[in-house]
Amino acid sequence: MSRTRQVLLAAGLVPLPWFLFWTIIGALFAPGYNSISQHASKLLQFSGVPNACVRIAAIGAGVAFIGFAAGLWLATGRLFALGAICWLVFGLSMVTNGIWPLGHPMHGFYSIGITNLIAPAMSHIESKTWPNYRRAYVITALISFAGIVYLWLNLVGADPDGFRGLTQRVFSSINSLWPFLVTLFLLRSSTTQFQGQPTR
Repeated sequence: MSRTRQVLLAAGLVPLPWFLFWTIIGALFAPGYNSISQHASKLLQFSGVPNACVRIAAIGAGVAFIGFAAGLWLATGRLFALGAICWLVFGLSMVTNGIWPLGHPMHGFYSIGITNLIAPAMSHIESKTWPNYRRAYVITALISFAGIVYLWLNLVGADPDGFRGLTQRVFSSINSLWPFLVTLFLLRSSTTQFQGQPTR
């Protein structure tokens, strides 16, 4: 595996701890803010440290997702890798979360981040060695299913008012777990997990 590919794939380790760390710091400086009941984006309504922290959290995580997507794309050996593209688009939507305020149509880039629902499954399908492991299949299936559950909770209004911040952090952490685990697996493996000749 080339050094460039390793560095890009290593970005997959960043989003999970990065987002949680900065939103926790921001919450500490936001009077009246409740991490259990309020979404992280609510910190954008504050000024100073809370606002800066959530922007750093979103933009940093987004850039890391983009880097991971690029590394994953290179690792597939494909000219067109839908899974990697989905992670790339999701990363862009995260970046917009840190640039535009809550309520603005560009916050989340018109909800285009929904691509994260199929990103793990598509990346799994496009891989060469990763799907051969039963545990890998279970991980991908559970993470994909969790994304659908969270979307359903929001669509039907079943996400409880007093726990919306908690459910957001739990399900976003589950989603970020796929790049994290895949990155660990690929970097620790003696052989590249996503090998193959470019398809045209």
